[in-house]
Amino acid sequence: MRLGLVFAASLVAVAGLAGCATVPSEERAEFCRTVDWREYGRNDGRLGVPSGERAELFAECGELGLPPDRAAYAEGRSEGLAAYCTLESGYEAGRQGRRYRGVCPPEMEITFLQGYEQGREDRARAYRAYPRFHFGVGIGRFHPHRHWWFGHRHPFWW
Repeated sequence: MRLGLVFAASLVAVAGLAGCATVPSEERAEFCRTVDWREYGRNDGRLGVPSGERAELFAECGELGLPPDRAAYAEGRSEGLAAYCTLESGYEAGRQGRRYRGVCPPEMEITFLQGYEQGREDRARAYRAYPRFHFGVGIGRFHPHRHWWFGHRHPFWW
């Protein structure tokens, strides 16, 4: 009986989450009608988002009768990539452990990747520099002057 109730409750929760994941067509239409495609592309370029990730958005806007301005998006994206594909930006992406998704034009990619590799090396070096006093994820933490704390019993400040 209890297992049935738990199963039913989990089904309701999953169905509720699935409903939250969809965007109503009127909201999507409003977005497609009001978006500045150039600025949207510029932002994608600055963040290093591959242009292929917007194919579904472009298709949805086209189906709603509000086709995107692909030329403005591409122009803005190239401006954003000019800011993203630099030595400094590559270093920051590598240092933060972000994945490079192959978005830089060939003439800018070499510089970006030099910074990216240096950032990854510095990240690895910094990671190795600090001793670790915990073991595993969610298992517990070890403090050298105390003992193992497991589950809900460990102090909040650790």
